[in-house]
Amino acid sequence: MRERERRGRQERPAERRTPDRRANVIILKRTVFLMILFGILLFIPLFGKLYAIQITDHEMYQQKAIEQQTMDNAVAANRGKITSADGEILAMSATVYDVILSPADFKKVQESWDDKYGDEPDQAKYPRPEAETVASGLAEILEVDEEKTLARMSKNSYYEVIAKRVEKETADQVREFILEHHLSNSIQLIPTTKRYYPKGSLASQVLGWVNPNLDNTGAYGMEALYEKELAGQTGRVVTAKKGDGTEMKYSFQDYYDATDGNDLNLTLDTTIQYYCERILEKGIEMFDVQNGGFVIAMDPNTGAILAWANSPTYDLNTPWTVSDPVLSEYLEKVKNDPNSNEEAYQEALSQMQNKQWRNKAINDTYEPGSTFKSVVLAAALEEGVVNENSTFYCPGYAVVADRRIGCSKKTGHGSQNLAQAVANSCNPAFIAIGQALGAEKFYDYLEDFGFLEATGIDMQGESKINPVSAGLIWSREKFTSANGITNLATASFGQGLQVTPIQLITAASAVINGGHLMKPYVMSSITDPDGNVVSQNQPTEVRQVIGEETSERCRTILEGVVDGGTGKRAYVPGYRIGGKTGSSETLESRQGIDHTIVSFLGFAPADDPQVIVLVMYDNPKPASPGNNLTAKGYYISGGNMAALMAGELLSNILDYMGVEKNYTDAEKAMIDVTVPNLVGQTAQVGKESLENAGFTVRTEGDGDTVTAQIPVGGAVIPSGSEVVLYLGVDKPTDQVTVPDVRGQTAEAAQQALKQYGLYLKVGGSSRYMASNAVVASQSVEAGSKVERGTVIECLFADNTMVD
Repeated sequence: MRERERRGRQERPAERRTPDRRANVIILKRTVFLMILFGILLFIPLFGKLYAIQITDHEMYQQKAIEQQTMDNAVAANRGKITSADGEILAMSATVYDVILSPADFKKVQESWDDKYGDEPDQAKYPRPEAETVASGLAEILEVDEEKTLARMSKNSYYEVIAKRVEKETADQVREFILEHHLSNSIQLIPTTKRYYPKGSLASQVLGWVNPNLDNTGAYGMEALYEKELAGQTGRVVTAKKGDGTEMKYSFQDYYDATDGNDLNLTLDTTIQYYCERILEKGIEMFDVQNGGFVIAMDPNTGAILAWANSPTYDLNTPWTVSDPVLSEYLEKVKNDPNSNEEAYQEALSQMQNKQWRNKAINDTYEPGSTFKSVVLAAALEEGVVNENSTFYCPGYAVVADRRIGCSKKTGHGSQNLAQAVANSCNPAFIAIGQALGAEKFYDYLEDFGFLEATGIDMQGESKINPVSAGLIWSREKFTSANGITNLATASFGQGLQVTPIQLITAASAVINGGHLMKPYVMSSITDPDGNVVSQNQPTEVRQVIGEETSERCRTILEGVVDGGTGKRAYVPGYRIGGKTGSSETLESRQGIDHTIVSFLGFAPADDPQVIVLVMYDNPKPASPGNNLTAKGYYISGGNMAALMAGELLSNILDYMGVEKNYTDAEKAMIDVTVPNLVGQTAQVGKESLENAGFTVRTEGDGDTVTAQIPVGGAVIPSGSEVVLYLGVDKPTDQVTVPDVRGQTAEAAQQALKQYGLYLKVGGSSRYMASNAVVASQSVEAGSKVERGTVIECLFADNTMVD
């Protein structure tokens, strides 16, 4: 029994230890379920993040990885050249350097020196590089601020720009400095490009310039308009880098070549451009012009622009510098104004910079005045409403509606035929011509000659806004209405409507080239770096406006403007020149403020035009308010000013083009002739040579050989002047005093100078020798001491009212 009890005690605990299998299964299932549930909940965000990294944001993280692991350095492409029609380089790029400092690497250079020589500085082969020494040296070489350079050296960076676009000579000095101070790992010279303009200010508003602060992209002019063609494609050098941002040596390197830009070849001729800029500058100084001006020279048969000069101008190499005297004077006034401040000065500087960058011959409009009469003449002849036998009477004014419109000649021109009316630039006559043409037809020709649309020239700045919408020209409805009769009258002599200079010279070309309205252009061709033509401009005819016969008649009549008319100042012996003068009113002049625009539209040769020019001076300054004369005595008008300059300009251009001069018998007695060098020749040969050249001869001495002469060989003096030959006797060596011949006629001035052994050379038209014009200025100031035989060039003014 005890044994049974013992066994029972042993069996009962065993029964209690027997597991409940069903409960265990339930617990297991719950545990697994919770593990799965929490596992899923835990990994869902992780899976989402992995999806975003691998799929959604793959490209972003790939780019970041590339940026962290590689260095990507740009390789600048060479910008294409800009060249002229005569092969001169107008714009080019050259290699310059950016100076980059790595302060972090500089500290490593110092640490390296400390590791080598810190314990024994006396054994060092070179001094420890110090920030102060480096900053001072770089500041001296690069002409930068030393304190700012020192401050940059204290930064913990690998890239600090110390100077940009330094020239090769300066870069070489930096290289020597780097070697001398053992700084090769901390200062780098990164090659880049800089734009150069070898001709300085030549054709500045046409060429424009690149902005170095905007990766050398074109800012103005052709540089901006043809940016895509000139710029090329930037290359790249990709290398691996270490975690500290420095280049990993001997790692992979991928090089992507830069593609150089294409070259831009222009229609501009540098010689003709120089002539235009010189004549513009000369006129501005002579006539005390306040608002600058422009000169355009064009091939009337193709529309190719041969030259385009503007004033004020600027040096393309330093476009932010204001150098024009008038603009500089204004800036000085603002700067010295006690009520001004730095903000006002910067605003004024910005305004003056925009003025000098602006191409006023395409950006601005003006009332063309009497130069527009050439267009009215062509339209009237084409329609047959007038002919060479038409007559007009001018009492000095015309009455239209309730308005009295005056003529340039207050006393009137009296009775005149068509050619005389054009030569006289008679307003009443052109009012009658406009009325004969009629408002509808007149407006048709405004459209046909291109005044209601842009010319389409490939230059920056031409407005595409319709002139009617801009309020520059009347709408057809208004112009042809019953109330538009006064508008027709004023438009007939070029007032009341506004045009751009490029529109006017383009239309005038159609008048004299056979009636073809040509699209003007400046880009001749685009070539790749190997010289292959990529693109080329061809002469483009927009439309035929008038017939060849009408154009020929216009040329003949307009030649008469120069041959004795208001444009006689443009006359050049040996050349047939035609044209039309203009003196334009402005808003200020209508308000009683002195402001006249004087201009001349000229072409040559008159029988076969090869060049047409438009010369304009904006606001010659009168000697006093309301005065018609300048301080130098020039009458303010297109005929007295712009025509005078245009004659000299056309003579230069035609000479350069190789156009042969054909003199009439009368002209042969008026031309300037070069004196031959006769020293060493026999007296007989000397006399015959001078007489054959059209000079008179006086001899001193009785020798057989010419030992001296006055003037010297090579001097240019009028035909018929006296030349003195010295035959064995000494030539006078004493100096003479130049007399003041201002205000004298050519004949009187010639006699006054002759008394002192001096010679007169007439500037501008030699026809002044036979007119009552008076000397306005002389090349050598009165009272100066000069040698006998010196040639004094005089410019003349005819102070009569000439349009």
